[in-house]
Amino acid sequence: MTGVAEISELVGRGIRGVVPLTSRSLALSFVGTPRVFLWIHLERKTAWYALAPDLAIDPDPRGSRFQPVETALRGAQVAEERAREAGGLDLRFESGSGERVYRLTLDAEGPRVNLTFTLEPEGVTLWAFHREERDAETPGPELGQGYRPPVVRDATHHEAREELRARIAALFLAEFRADLERMLHRAERMLTRRAEAAEQDRGRAAEMKLDRRRAEILLANYGKISRGASRVGLPDPFADSPRATVEITLDPSLSPDENAARLFQRAKKGERGERRAMDRLTETRQYLSELTELRRDSLLMKPRDALQRVARFLGNARIESSARGDPRETHLGRQAAAAPRAGRPGRGTPGAHKSLRPRTYVTSEGWEVWVGRSNTDNDLITHRLSNPHDFWFHVVGAPGSHVILRRPTRNSTPKRTTLVEAAQIAAFFSKARKQTRVPVIYTERKFVSKPRNAKPGQALCTRERELMVRPLKPKTDPAA
Repeated sequence: MTGVAEISELVGRGIRGVVPLTSRSLALSFVGTPRVFLWIHLERKTAWYALAPDLAIDPDPRGSRFQPVETALRGAQVAEERAREAGGLDLRFESGSGERVYRLTLDAEGPRVNLTFTLEPEGVTLWAFHREERDAETPGPELGQGYRPPVVRDATHHEAREELRARIAALFLAEFRADLERMLHRAERMLTRRAEAAEQDRGRAAEMKLDRRRAEILLANYGKISRGASRVGLPDPFADSPRATVEITLDPSLSPDENAARLFQRAKKGERGERRAMDRLTETRQYLSELTELRRDSLLMKPRDALQRVARFLGNARIESSARGDPRETHLGRQAAAAPRAGRPGRGTPGAHKSLRPRTYVTSEGWEVWVGRSNTDNDLITHRLSNPHDFWFHVVGAPGSHVILRRPTRNSTPKRTTLVEAAQIAAFFSKARKQTRVPVIYTERKFVSKPRNAKPGQALCTRERELMVRPLKPKTDPAA
């Protein structure tokens, strides 16, 4: 390869960035000339790395699962390269300020290949491709017939590098199409349910329209109806048979003309409802037709263009991600999807007030923050609406609102400034807002539980971290 022949020649070079290629592939971009990239690709038993003057494929537009590595390595410099007996990579990096030392290791010493990122000299694992750790005293897999040990291969040679490029491209295409089909299938399922609901509403509205006939029959037979009757059978002039009758349910507390007026009013409501249901049904069928066309066209579009087209379609069709961990089409730095919509009319206690969404703010980096309005609201956003991988914040030692920092994707990692902003919001919406510095704990929502028989708003958390912040009122007004 022109310019760079060995991994050892990377020593002294700075890191420009970490580029995601697939969920199993990344590339390290180095500062300086000649331009050089270090490709890394992992499968279960085999991993490859290669030095190349370009990227294997275009960066993955879906986002990155390697954000913790990029955040730490951006601006760092390769300080040392060590040879590994079992093959692989072992690179030591020093941060730009020289205060921190990191080690990136690609090895095949466990039951499968793994890429780990650790903080030296403590040896703390900051990130790992396979998260489970194997105890040093635990014996490895027994060598038996058919056992294939893991291996790390150097694919820097031109022919091997091109084979690796094709492997990465094939994996990206398969992953991208599967993700895209998952998004489109979910949209199709939601639109189909929406069309079915519109059909049902139209049927109910058509039934309500028949009350106009019943009202006219009541008025035509006004003298035959006794006051206080709850049900009456009258001749039906609208039927084909001359002897046909219709049974009409009445309100005993109302007179016949008042019952007729109520039926006329219900019929008008049914006429309006039928028009609205028909408009919804026509619109939904149009979106289903567009979805079929989008599914076909997306196979011929560039990945980034396809994602943008799908995002526009989902926005126009008003299809939002649910609160149960469905895949999100948003990416790091963009505003997360809105809070789940309220339930359909007719469900729940009649007359009960339901908040459509919690108090919502957006950080300077575009991350969405939910703030509970009451103890009941705290329970709702923590245990019902938030996703397991969202971040949960609460002040230490003082009553306050539960605060949820929404993660656009499961592997999106917020910058420290975003975490601090969310912690400041939690401190402001607490009884400690007048203090100068307030301790705020945060953890992933999956580590937050509600004690049995606990009052609303009470919660227990584990694996928490702490930030000392100054309470600060959000600059933007909460979303409506």
